[in-house]
Amino acid sequence: MSKNPTAPMTSLTQWLWPLAVVALLGLQVWFPDLGDDILHDTFSNTAEGKRAFFRLVTEYAEYADRNQQPLTRALPDGVGQTLCILGPQRWPADAEWDAILDWVSNGGQLVFACRGDTERSIPRLNIRYLPRSGNPNDSLPPETDLVSQDTTAWWTDGRLLAPEGDEVLSYDGAPQVVVQKLGRGHVVVSASPLIFSNQLLTYGDNPALAYRLLELAGDVWAVTFDESLNKTGTPKTVALLFDEELRPITLQLMLLLVLYGWWNSQRFGPLLPVAAAPRHNIVEHADALGVAYWRQPSGEVVLKYYVAALKGSLSRLGGVPRGAALALAAERLHRPAIELEEQLAAAEKATLRSRLDRRTTAKIIRRLAPIWQALRGRRKA
Repeated sequence: MSKNPTAPMTSLTQWLWPLAVVALLGLQVWFPDLGDDILHDTFSNTAEGKRAFFRLVTEYAEYADRNQQPLTRALPDGVGQTLCILGPQRWPADAEWDAILDWVSNGGQLVFACRGDTERSIPRLNIRYLPRSGNPNDSLPPETDLVSQDTTAWWTDGRLLAPEGDEVLSYDGAPQVVVQKLGRGHVVVSASPLIFSNQLLTYGDNPALAYRLLELAGDVWAVTFDESLNKTGTPKTVALLFDEELRPITLQLMLLLVLYGWWNSQRFGPLLPVAAAPRHNIVEHADALGVAYWRQPSGEVVLKYYVAALKGSLSRLGGVPRGAALALAAERLHRPAIELEEQLAAAEKATLRSRLDRRTTAKIIRRLAPIWQALRGRRKA
């Protein structure tokens, strides 16, 4: 169907809409990584990122992967033997903590690193994270038996309170890493995620220290790094529509919108024939008016308009009196003027009737028509 027959099919519009359709169909198969504002996850190569530690674990563990599904859905069977949550962007919700700790109670191994300047607590473990006040001193070595203290560095913005846990590392007299048993599993909590960062792993024995902290939870065999708390921890507006779950629906809606725009901006197929001419001939108008009058049951209205038009023509004939105008018409018709006067008077009398049949109306108009023709001929002369 033609939506805009007069719109030209330019070369730009001819290819723009089809290319948009092909691009949207291609995005259903492959979608580029839009990235995010998280600089401390295992995908990041920045100083605060943990990509180097992920690759280190990949080298020594039998299996290592990342989890981006909600923890309540991924646990208990969607993660490895050891779950690492290293400085998440968002603190786990109560339902997520319940899923994590239930999984640990059944034999799981959790390594959790705290971050931020807000006091937090881990339910069921009686472990609290307290941010440090003032300017921390980052030049001191950590106090631990895991590796040599002289060749390691430790940066932190907080400390731990864990009366039921075993302290394995402290800094400036404040507990930094504790190990606590829960059911058949173990939990390792760190007051800082920076030991696992790309920057600190380049210093001395810090890679060995980070790996020793991972081994405190148990055998390092299958390790899963959780990224779901980072993924859902940043505010999103439009980018939310392009998340993995909503992306197919968003792309399909965009495809429908592009198809609708293409349909309304281009012409498909040949031009449609014009249904009606933009202007009608005056003869067609006269025929239509005659048919409308013929369909009326009475003709006195038509006769009244015709007589009024004839009398107006008599009065406009060069400013001469009505009698003189009729005399001129009678002379041209070769008829007595009194006869024309009688015909006009009879027509005026007929217009006063309340009902006049169409046949009588047509007869009177045919008698008056020569007078009008004679007057028009006189005016043309």
